[in-house]
Amino acid sequence: MRIKFIALLLFAFALQSFAQGPHRCDFPLPDYIFKQKQKSVAMQLSEDRKLQVAAAIAVNNCLSVEQVKILASLFIDDFNRLDFAKAAWQNTVDKENFYFVYDDFAYFSTVFMLHDYIKGMEGHPTDYIPPYEPPVTLSFPPFDYPVYENYRGPSNCNYPMREDEFMKAAIQVAGNNSEANKMLLLTQITQNACLSVAQAMKLASLLGSEPNRLSFFKTAYLSVFDLNNLPFGAQLFSHIPNKAAYNEFINRPAPGPGPVVPPPCAIDNDEFQRIKESISKESFNSTKLTIAKQIIRSKQCFTTRQISDIVKLFSFDDTRLEVAKYAFEYTIDRENYYQVADAFTFSSSKEDLMKFLEGKR
Repeated sequence: MRIKFIALLLFAFALQSFAQGPHRCDFPLPDYIFKQKQKSVAMQLSEDRKLQVAAAIAVNNCLSVEQVKILASLFIDDFNRLDFAKAAWQNTVDKENFYFVYDDFAYFSTVFMLHDYIKGMEGHPTDYIPPYEPPVTLSFPPFDYPVYENYRGPSNCNYPMREDEFMKAAIQVAGNNSEANKMLLLTQITQNACLSVAQAMKLASLLGSEPNRLSFFKTAYLSVFDLNNLPFGAQLFSHIPNKAAYNEFINRPAPGPGPVVPPPCAIDNDEFQRIKESISKESFNSTKLTIAKQIIRSKQCFTTRQISDIVKLFSFDDTRLEVAKYAFEYTIDRENYYQVADAFTFSSSKEDLMKFLEGKR
């Protein structure tokens, strides 16, 4: 089913690309957009669903090898990882570095399969299937937009995002029919980019609700470059109460940054049992080690007790020590990490881990 899905997806996309005309992949997705797409893959509850979402991203966007590696690392199953890599190769910007993706595979057999696939595709350059990218044009209301090029006043960030990146982000927002989805995308943009007042006004104009436009500006305020130009934003509001609320907001003392609330980070017992089973079923120690590292790097939210249980899945102290050192950065209660030493057989291994932890203080 996985391969059939990828084949159908690529075929459908090939038809679309043929109809739209030839394009090239010269630049990968901007980082703030890629992070959003990465999250959309990571949040899927099954491997098959992850593959569907990741493959759709791969055939509809240009990616760098590093971005392909990040998405590939989200899979536990090597064959899902292989299917994704095949889908991603076509639209990878720096194909000459694609061999770096091989590091994310657990089995040599799947690496050879991917290598053979790439060699076959390199022999048929006319089979290249680039993504269709709509023209980077979008109409905005005919407001009096301020310029920022010679701005020297107070600012909340270094310099506004480039216009080409801004237009791609704006087109992505405009392509959503849901006002709620637009608000979500706009929030993500403000968290990852610096905006001029003109750019913020244009993004806000994509929202149909004036209260939503006001909420967006309240969120975007800390990402605005040319703060003295904020009065221009009042043009977004035709209703007097909304315009008054906007003017009141921009004229009050600047709020300080609020407390950052980290997202919940935990792996429940059922998921942890599945993780242990995925590691335990491997026969070869080297493969088991690779799988463990991939899962630890992908999930990231382990407790000391969970890491200790993973360490105990290995038979030899040298491998246990390697896993324990690797997992430290992905553990949420590092103050308790010394307890992992109980998983070792030899005192020398325990001492080695304690020295490692001393160096982390």
